Amino acid sequence: MTRSFTARPRRRIAGLAAAVAAAGLLLSACSSDDTAGSSGDASGAAESFDAVSVQLSWLKNQQFAGEYLAVEDGLYTDAGFADVTLTAGGSSATSAEAAVASGQAFVGLSSPLITAPAIQSGAALKIVGATYQQNPFALVSATSAPIEGPDDLAGKTIAVSDSNTLVWNAFLAANEIDASEVTTVPLSDTSMLTTGQVDGFIGYTTTGAAALTAAGFDATEFLLAENGLPMVGEVLVTSQEAIDERPEEVKAFLLATAEGWRAALDDPERAVDLTVNTYGKEQQYDADAITLSFDRQATLIESDETATNGLLTVSDELQEGTIASLGYAGVDITADELFDLSLLDEVYAENPDLLS
Repeated sequence: MTRSFTARPRRRIAGLAAAVAAAGLLLSACSSDDTAGSSGDASGAAESFDAVSVQLSWLKNQQFAGEYLAVEDGLYTDAGFADVTLTAGGSSATSAEAAVASGQAFVGLSSPLITAPAIQSGAALKIVGATYQQNPFALVSATSAPIEGPDDLAGKTIAVSDSNTLVWNAFLAANEIDASEVTTVPLSDTSMLTTGQVDGFIGYTTTGAAALTAAGFDATEFLLAENGLPMVGEVLVTSQEAIDERPEEVKAFLLATAEGWRAALDDPERAVDLTVNTYGKEQQYDADAITLSFDRQATLIESDETATNGLLTVSDELQEGTIASLGYAGVDITADELFDLSLLDEVYAENPDLLS
């Protein structure tokens, strides 16, 4: 496989600003440190890079199978990295935005709903790729009383977790549904639906209707992405400093990650095995449940666009859809402020066999 990395002109940038986070977390942003890693001389020759850390958006589950295979198959090593450490996220973990802006991580995995407000708060960050072509949010309901789309919501009671309130409100706004037409209650767990306490809940398609049906409760769902919120998910975030000063390192990471996801999608059994028995072993996952989640996830990752342009890419149309979706959430940002896909474009231009 061709692995050429062409040097780009370096531009001066301002220091990373303090203050990020959708959750109101204030950061003191700084340039990258030894943990984040540094690139070698960008001469166009084969390069080597220091060890880097990647801040994941959640606990180690199937969401990061592509990164697991990139580590296990030595793809990051082949791309020039001394080592790549995958750091688990979670409710009490450092956010991807905070980790990248402070130099704790070279790349973070996150959501535009978190990254965009962080940028607005002063963090010098950009989305450089996206694992999911569709965001995974879904409205789940019982097959016996299905909610098939926005037009069915009037008079219904929907459970929404605190972390999904922003996307729920954006969905209502995108579909011109007054919040008073729907009763929204806090989501504790899926038993609220199975015991008839609510008519539906907002969750992830990877653990939504298919998982409930497999567990014995017939459920159905529709994706918010197909009903007013065409927004990418599981985005790869890095610093403006890395894009400007270490472009070959960013490109090497994107190349290896795209290769890792290709390998995971081509061998789902191995991806599930690594999730259950290695990276997520402490979580004691059920292999059948993770298999179901991985299969649902694959439909979010691969699309007609990725068949043409490659994994992790984001079309101009999808960038604009993401910006419009953020607007419904009250986040006013432009595509140029949020995305920089130029390095990923270079990766595919220099490695056309990635599309074969």
